[in-house]
Amino acid sequence: MKAQPFTTAAVLGAVLPPLPRSSDSDPDPEIRKQRASRSSKPRRATRRKRKKSEPRLRANGAEPTDGPRERAIAALKANSDATLAEVAKAAGVSHGTAINARKELAAEGRKQARKEARRKSHEKSKAAQPERRQRAQRFLKDALAHGPKQVSDVEEAAEKAHVDAHSLEQARGDLGVLVGRSNTGVQAVTWSLPAP
Repeated sequence: MKAQPFTTAAVLGAVLPPLPRSSDSDPDPEIRKQRASRSSKPRRATRRKRKKSEPRLRANGAEPTDGPRERAIAALKANSDATLAEVAKAAGVSHGTAINARKELAAEGRKQARKEARRKSHEKSKAAQPERRQRAQRFLKDALAHGPKQVSDVEEAAEKAHVDAHSLEQARGDLGVLVGRSNTGVQAVTWSLPAP
């Protein structure tokens, strides 16, 4: 015969001592303080973030983990015409590490080339800037020599003469071009040279 669930609970309740409830007071006040100070979630230890320039150390502190890659890079720099297998053997690293070192050197070379190209381009544009500005000044003097002209006509002529808008504005400020309004049917803004 199988025992019914309520019968099993009644038998166990009679045999086992009652379990303490949280409302029951603890005999020791220290235990109560410890339980009250605990948070519901355990705290995790925060890991210190490693800077990219900082080498990773192995557990025993013997050699940085990026040491093999550095050795492979040094071997590639010393023997630029060697095969990857020869570089890996000379540096004492795996073939994959030699491949990654070659990729890193290539990326570094591209970065340096871009930096150098930007520097040269900046120097070239800096040298050409006064020339463009002077050309724009000559253009404005010629365009406004016979009196005031509408801005739209001057800008259109400047575009045909290959004078960019930025240089035109700089030249306008340098020459002290006067801005006026004319009412010839349609109100238009005009530029004119200042009186000598």
